[in-house]
Amino acid sequence: MEGMPRKRYAFTVQEFDRFGNERWYFRIGKGKRVRLPAPWGSKEFEAEWRRCMANEEPAPAPTKHTFNWLVARYQESAAFKTLKESTQTVRRNILKSVAKTAGNVILSQITRKMIAAGRDRRADTPFAAISYLKVMGYLFDWAVDAGHMRENPVKDVKKPKPKTQGFKPWTGDDITAFYAKHPEGSQARLAMDLLLFTGLRRSDIFKIGPQHVRDGIIEYRATKNSEMTYSPIHPTLKVILDSHQTTHLAYLVTPVHGRPFKSAAAFGNWFGDMCVEAGVGGRAHGLRKTLATILAEAGNSNSELKARFGWRSDAMANLYTREANKKKLAISGAEKLNENDFAPHPNSVRGTGSKD
Repeated sequence: MEGMPRKRYAFTVQEFDRFGNERWYFRIGKGKRVRLPAPWGSKEFEAEWRRCMANEEPAPAPTKHTFNWLVARYQESAAFKTLKESTQTVRRNILKSVAKTAGNVILSQITRKMIAAGRDRRADTPFAAISYLKVMGYLFDWAVDAGHMRENPVKDVKKPKPKTQGFKPWTGDDITAFYAKHPEGSQARLAMDLLLFTGLRRSDIFKIGPQHVRDGIIEYRATKNSEMTYSPIHPTLKVILDSHQTTHLAYLVTPVHGRPFKSAAAFGNWFGDMCVEAGVGGRAHGLRKTLATILAEAGNSNSELKARFGWRSDAMANLYTREANKKKLAISGAEKLNENDFAPHPNSVRGTGSKD
């Protein structure tokens, strides 16, 4: 009957076409629009509206002071929004995974014991456990700073110690095998030389071009942490780059189309294929570790390594300088052993001569 109020349907939008015909759509926020069948309020209209509601209705806002609520506030904060997009994605995915089981837990109930239990559930994947602890630590550090929690429950929870050290450094045999498979002048050889002589991450190496060379040094702000990196160009690499012709802003291009790689993942996958073709198990990041080991054993200090590789703290540099120092001490100790016959042996070179 005219004059009677229409039944309300949530998330419906009324529009008119250029002929003045009425049209109705279902839409939540900036989501997808779904055309609702005419006439308005008919059985067909309501059936389609109910279907849209069943599939599209947003979840209710998380209860205040729960883990889900805290995650939502964190992702709205400047601390989160100023992170690189790739970092935001990683943290968002980890927090989303945690929320599946702990989303409705009240913040005051989140304890160190609970965090440790989450770590232990990831015991079979220690690197995932470490990432979990890092992200949770960032979340709760922000929560304390924002006044939502009194203390960070991740504090003092011990990180697992993986049996593996991650990507395997390349050996001399690996490098020789790669060079034997991929000839000079190929993109694979150029990628290898750039990685080996600069030590840059794969997220940076595919972007490097002539415009980054200043006074014989490749200067580049690392994608991962925005730290400046400085890679003095080795004489061998200089000869290679001087003979390389490029019309792009990147030295490395795809072999098929001759265009720069679109992403670090695209470059990493392609370089991995080149490694497989050469019959070596190493990958791009392994060359970074190889160069860091060589420089540490050559006597580079923590500060020198940090400037070269763009590390902010001494932690990573310490890994290499400590191992290099241990190796030097072991060699020094062996030399002292050779000079002393504290344990005579029948075949010993020393101590077997005549006393005449």
